[in-house]
Amino acid sequence: MYKLRQYQQDAVDKLIWSQKLEGADICVVAQGGGKSLIIAELAHRLNQPILILQPSLEILEQNVEKMRTYVDDSEIGIYSASVGRKDFGLYTFATIQSVYKTPENFNHFKQIIIDECDLVPVTNSNSMFMSFLKNIGSPKVIGMTGTPYRMAKMYERLPTGELLTHTTTKLINRQWNPFWKRIIFNITTQDLIKQGYLVPIKYLDRSIIQHNDIPTNISRSDFDLEVYEEKIKSKEDEIIGNIFLGMELGKHILVFCSSIDQAEKLCSIISCGEVITSKTSKKERIRIITDFKKGKIKIVFNVSVLTVGFDFPELDCIIMLRPCRSIRLFGQMCGRGCRPALGKKFCWLIDLVANSKNLGKYETIRIEKIGSKWEILSNKGSFHNKSLFNYKIPKKVREKKRLHSLEQGDTQNR
Repeated sequence: MYKLRQYQQDAVDKLIWSQKLEGADICVVAQGGGKSLIIAELAHRLNQPILILQPSLEILEQNVEKMRTYVDDSEIGIYSASVGRKDFGLYTFATIQSVYKTPENFNHFKQIIIDECDLVPVTNSNSMFMSFLKNIGSPKVIGMTGTPYRMAKMYERLPTGELLTHTTTKLINRQWNPFWKRIIFNITTQDLIKQGYLVPIKYLDRSIIQHNDIPTNISRSDFDLEVYEEKIKSKEDEIIGNIFLGMELGKHILVFCSSIDQAEKLCSIISCGEVITSKTSKKERIRIITDFKKGKIKIVFNVSVLTVGFDFPELDCIIMLRPCRSIRLFGQMCGRGCRPALGKKFCWLIDLVANSKNLGKYETIRIEKIGSKWEILSNKGSFHNKSLFNYKIPKKVREKKRLHSLEQGDTQNR
């Protein structure tokens, strides 16, 4: 059995205490802080049938592995089509995709833990998570996350009658009609670095493009990555030079690319690399990650895969080619490199797209209670409800959309 660190024990104690409170609680533990261990110890101490939900197979497997260090395997159930098992135990681990259609099978659970709870779309009552929770009664819900915020829309009415739509970042417990009632525990990346449980990042700002030079996409919710890639075509030699610099500085290099085409093109130039994208089969992904961890592969070009749940402490260099204004996505990418390993003093971050310049240093990203409200902060200031992108909806367009909704029977607009 693992010996819990003091903050992990404190988190479990707080969550046990919060059992008497009504509503759902959030436990915030920075990436690399050992959420799996907290989940395992909490479930063990509660000692009652518990359903533990996670958004992916990879995270499920990690959590199950930690639980096996606490209890006999006969007490662990796994309900996931991806694993090929649908059985129950005192502690049942499941993916939401495998359970939401049959809520009647889970009515006996009065305690639910949701890992990566920021991914739960709580404002959509018809989502898989919310419909499932509603249909199994009123269980006590505990959410675990390192990033308790997500992208959202905010609307501002202009004097002209137009609406200005803002893409923002919102804390999940500060959304309209919040499902999450309170943050019960919080430990930051900076706390874990100071206590020696994480290593810091060493930054190299080698930006080949600035955020202001990249237009937004049609929905104004992110950068237009196709235009971005077109703009940096002339910078290929500079990009390759920085990749080789990363290979000199680090032993294990992870490159966050903006598209499959970009990743495959760069990998065709760098002979000792491999590519992991949504196109990569599960078998091939396992092979690449295994060889990467063994040192057989020095560099991996990744597109939106190795951001959540990828645990490789020896990773010592990150190259960022994916521009973003999402402090959540930026934090998830950076967090891959902060786990400690033997002889590792820090992780290099070669930032080619000015993310750290605009969003701040990763170790300063945190939530903090100011007065009576929690805020999202970095050394660049506050991010809760801060406008990242915006666009105008003309009055005529709004009226046209409203009429269309009425024709479709949208009772909310009626």
